[in-house]
Amino acid sequence: MNQIINFLNMVALSAMRRSEVVGAFFVIAIVFMMITPLPTGLVDVLIAVNICISCLLIMLAMHLPRPLAFSTFPAVLLLTTMFRLALSISTTRLILLNQDAGHIVEAFGQFVVGGNLAVGLVIFLILTVVNFLVITKGSERVAEVGARFTLDAMPGKQMSIDSDLRANLISVYEARNRRSELNKESQLFGAMDGAMKFVNGDAIASLIIVAINMIGGISIGVVQHGMTAGDALQLYTVLTIGDGLIAQIPALLISVTCGMIITRVPNTEAGVEANIGREIAEQITSQPKAWIIAAVAMLGFAALPGMPTGVFITIAIICGAGGMLQLQRAKPKAEEQGAVAVAPEMNGKEDLRTFSPSRQFVLQFHPGQNSALVDALVSEIRQRRNRLVVQFGLTLPSFIIEYVDHLQPDEFRFTVYDVPMLKATFTQTHVAVDVRQFNGEDVPTAISGTTDRQEDQWVWLPAEQGGELATVSSMTLITERMERALQSCGPQFIGLQETKAILGWLESEQPELAQEMQRVLTLTRFSAVLQRLASECVPLRAIRVIAETLIEHCQHERDTNVLTDYVRIALKSQIYHQYCGADGLQVWLLTPESEGLLRDGLRQTQTETFFALSNEISQMLVQQLHIAFPLRAPEQAVLLVAQDLRSPLRTLLREEFYHVPVLSFAEISNAAKVRVMGRFDLEDDLEPMDNEHAA
Repeated sequence: MNQIINFLNMVALSAMRRSEVVGAFFVIAIVFMMITPLPTGLVDVLIAVNICISCLLIMLAMHLPRPLAFSTFPAVLLLTTMFRLALSISTTRLILLNQDAGHIVEAFGQFVVGGNLAVGLVIFLILTVVNFLVITKGSERVAEVGARFTLDAMPGKQMSIDSDLRANLISVYEARNRRSELNKESQLFGAMDGAMKFVNGDAIASLIIVAINMIGGISIGVVQHGMTAGDALQLYTVLTIGDGLIAQIPALLISVTCGMIITRVPNTEAGVEANIGREIAEQITSQPKAWIIAAVAMLGFAALPGMPTGVFITIAIICGAGGMLQLQRAKPKAEEQGAVAVAPEMNGKEDLRTFSPSRQFVLQFHPGQNSALVDALVSEIRQRRNRLVVQFGLTLPSFIIEYVDHLQPDEFRFTVYDVPMLKATFTQTHVAVDVRQFNGEDVPTAISGTTDRQEDQWVWLPAEQGGELATVSSMTLITERMERALQSCGPQFIGLQETKAILGWLESEQPELAQEMQRVLTLTRFSAVLQRLASECVPLRAIRVIAETLIEHCQHERDTNVLTDYVRIALKSQIYHQYCGADGLQVWLLTPESEGLLRDGLRQTQTETFFALSNEISQMLVQQLHIAFPLRAPEQAVLLVAQDLRSPLRTLLREEFYHVPVLSFAEISNAAKVRVMGRFDLEDDLEPMDNEHAA
């Protein structure tokens, strides 16, 4: 036995290495089958092979992730059609010459006829009509329309590939692969359009062969073999029906295979390609309400008089149970979509087999936190996030809610790509009080805010001891700090993919503007400008104004900061409206001497302009900024400076004073209503700049 298995393996490997020889031999063998008589035993083997091939192809079609995965199917379809016709010719020869076409033909005929020739003939005709008029005709039409639509869509897809290549979203190698795949797709659907004619012709040929077998067989039986008309009709009808069935059943399976491949709509999610069976199951079970409504409808049919009540009630129970089961399964999925997670245990009891490849925004709590309070905080944070998305046009990720054991019981943490961005106190029993309200007095019950949570200016008191002090709840503090944190980290989520989406919207709304934009500005520079604007809290909603300004200035200006300044000037109305209050725009200015000091500290490299200020000037600037721009100011004020100081000053203040807007005089229109709150004066016993270094 082992020797036989080894021999078969060796033959299979040799056939795979010489597949072109095997293919040529197969075609030649088909031709010889048409002209050479075959023994009945060999015909039985070939019929079984034909049925096996058709079953194999339909199973293969069900597991294809996309039609292009079986791009050789038109050629396979041609070969299987030739093979099936050659078998029909061989069996016809055996029926007419020997009145015997093998065990399979006779068995099929006897099984279907079942003692009644008329019934067997009707069943055979029904199968033929279903194959010819329903499946074959439908597949042929779908192939024709698919080929036409594929060819019509080719120019647009080619332009999309070229656009992605110019924007550096894909490499030259990937672009070449996409073009090759697009070419194969068009050739596949074009070939399928022609190959369906083989299937159509095969169905017609089967009907003609059946008619020839019956008429010719009865004539030969009566004239040459001296049989009575009844005996000849009985014998040749059984053989003819058997012959027709062994041709029609594989033909029917092949036609269904064609239809499944042509009508396949690939649906790729998260890089995983599902087969058609899985997709059908997922989509049918995705609407549990439909199953429940179907169950109610079946109960209605069961109530009709004369209907088989038990059958309909059974079906109703099955549909209702299926719908309820789907509803139960949908609840955990809804919770997962709500992004509530628990950190994996690191106890070594089991191996972790899965992990999340992208954890962008994570809100972490201690498991002992009050769930209702957590839900309220998460809801408030989501409202702040959504407001930023709408107001500034940012593309912020959704939140993942996670409960982590190693956090303090009263600790809240916000991480971006698993890096802590914000730590804060989250408690319901204590309230925050500004430390300056105590005027140095010692309060025994007060808990000082910790430095690692950036709460040095706050003191925590039991909620019942707040009294007449101005108190702030931990939820309010967290939501305010979260809004600043989201504004701070938002620009890093305006990458090439998000910029491409913005450009795609511009292509649909203003195609000429988008085309000119892509001609003069790369996607990388466009993304850099958008990131810079977002880092300065400039709304990105006026994308047309941004694009027109960049087109105007990008050809003679390479510095991203300068391009950003041009865009800010073009958006002066939006910026003024953003910070304008009831009394107009509240501004803080620099004294002329302070502007001179800052200009003296300007340094410029090939890539950026920055300040190299002395320690005294830096400390004075920080002190005055803390006074002029408190974190919880009742009204928003801005720092108004000269155009050449605005960008480097904003860069200097970005870390500690992200909430301080820095505007230039060029961004304020003449009609703007401005209220001067005061002036920054940085002169106070200054040391010479020669021996000082940047702070």
